[in-house]
Amino acid sequence: MKKILLPLTFLLLGCFLMISSQSPKLDKDLESQVDEIFKEWDSTESPGGVIGIFDKGELVFSKAYGMASLEYDVVNTTETVFNIASVTKQITAYTMVLLEQQGKLSIDDDVRKYLPEVPDFGTTITIRHLLTHTSGLRNFQNILSMAGWRSGESMTNEDLLRFISMQKELNFPVGEEYLYCNTGFNLVTAIVERVTEQSFQSWTKENIFDPLGMKHTNYREDMEVVYKNTATSYDGSSEQGFRQPLKYWTYMGNGNVYTTVGDLAKWLNNFRKPKVGGEKGINRLLEEGILNNGKGTGYALGIGVGAYRGLERVSHGGSVGGYRSSLQYFPEKEVGVILIANFSAAGAGGKATDVADIYLKEAFPESKPAPGNRLEHLKKAVSISNKAFDACAGDYLVDGIRVKIYREGDQFFIHPINYAPVMPLLAASENSFFVKEAPISIWVNMGDDGKGKSLRVLNGTDRMTGLRIDLTASKPDLLAKFAGTYYAEELDTRYHFVVEDGKLIAKHQRHKDFQVLPLSKNRIMADAYFMRDIDMVWEGNEVKGIRVSNGRVRNLWFSKIK
Repeated sequence: MKKILLPLTFLLLGCFLMISSQSPKLDKDLESQVDEIFKEWDSTESPGGVIGIFDKGELVFSKAYGMASLEYDVVNTTETVFNIASVTKQITAYTMVLLEQQGKLSIDDDVRKYLPEVPDFGTTITIRHLLTHTSGLRNFQNILSMAGWRSGESMTNEDLLRFISMQKELNFPVGEEYLYCNTGFNLVTAIVERVTEQSFQSWTKENIFDPLGMKHTNYREDMEVVYKNTATSYDGSSEQGFRQPLKYWTYMGNGNVYTTVGDLAKWLNNFRKPKVGGEKGINRLLEEGILNNGKGTGYALGIGVGAYRGLERVSHGGSVGGYRSSLQYFPEKEVGVILIANFSAAGAGGKATDVADIYLKEAFPESKPAPGNRLEHLKKAVSISNKAFDACAGDYLVDGIRVKIYREGDQFFIHPINYAPVMPLLAASENSFFVKEAPISIWVNMGDDGKGKSLRVLNGTDRMTGLRIDLTASKPDLLAKFAGTYYAEELDTRYHFVVEDGKLIAKHQRHKDFQVLPLSKNRIMADAYFMRDIDMVWEGNEVKGIRVSNGRVRNLWFSKIK
């Protein structure tokens, strides 16, 4: 009996030690403060995530909250795998650092040396430009949506390369600006494959993940493959309910690393004591991007660089589908905060910073900054006059969504048309409002005429802006000039603008019809995010074409062909 019990005792003790090493505890006071930050996640009715604190080479604390699967009642654990979205970029960038160390390329090489499909724009685009968001290339998600890809449809690296090869113009001259662009990081995956003659997944596994012991980490491209222990991603909140976004992210490089909190701690440890790439490799990764005018961008090779509360910090956040992530490392203290979550309203960046504020409270040279420009949801209702509300009421275009703010009697309402149902509004002041049943807060900026001119909107954790539109400004003779077919050679796609019932309607074979709202003779805005801002180009008394922008695509040319 003793011979049986003794091994069993050691086996149980070994299991206990293994679990404890994976999730060691902070002191009770600190842990309770961390729990308070994530109390809304700690529910069997909500998705959640995992928080980890890394200190001098060890994951000194990790804890899971909420559900990995609402459908099957599976809880998140510290071993659950999450998509870290754009936190991936630093790992993708490190492939270039390592290949440079191997003498197979230079980060300052012309991209076209490896990818001749990329057009010659008359100025060299280097790998460094790709990794610091200064290339001027158009962001691929924005291009493809403008070309007809619909929300939820898969986009692949092959699709991207095909569309980039058709590109005629840049968003801005190379090196002149910083504009966040996923495209460059997808192109890097193709560079790795052509230089190494290996698949991107196998090369990163052999050269980064395996040497660092990141056994639960991989790049994923095929969303039809079944992977175990992976959290499902959800859109929404406990108040609004949860939905599963479609898995359209069938691309790699800019994102699509799936990993655990424990493996990310091993990645952070490579910043502290570089096992892969050495100190020179990490220093290369952290070289800040510099614009043509000599100004720094605050962004290195796939990772943000700067300071927080007087301490140097390197960091990045991530967002795709319902996954959210934040990775922050403070080199002077050898401390990092890891947050990975599986729902869109997680507020990952803010919560990770809150954890850093608690853990490094005594180490920060500077006090915690005031909220400043950080928008917080409005919660306290006040009474205002109908006259004050009417000055704010009207039609606004908010990131391609037409939003109507209006009054019926003494009750206030907001209606994001074709996007969400009518919702009651409560006033927080004479020009700020919120929805009690959903995380939506609105600030109205007043114009010189005393009426609402524009909006700032906090929708969950997403900041949005809106511009007031005058639906009565659409004159029939002007609408007739705007009507016609517009073709973009760069996308090989066309839109038809037609006048229906006194409104200008845009039609596309892949998108549902949407309204185009004239602001003036020279500018119109579409009720669709992918064609949001449109400048009319005139030749005499006739429209020659339009230039379309949607945030990460600027001034893409459509000729009027009839």
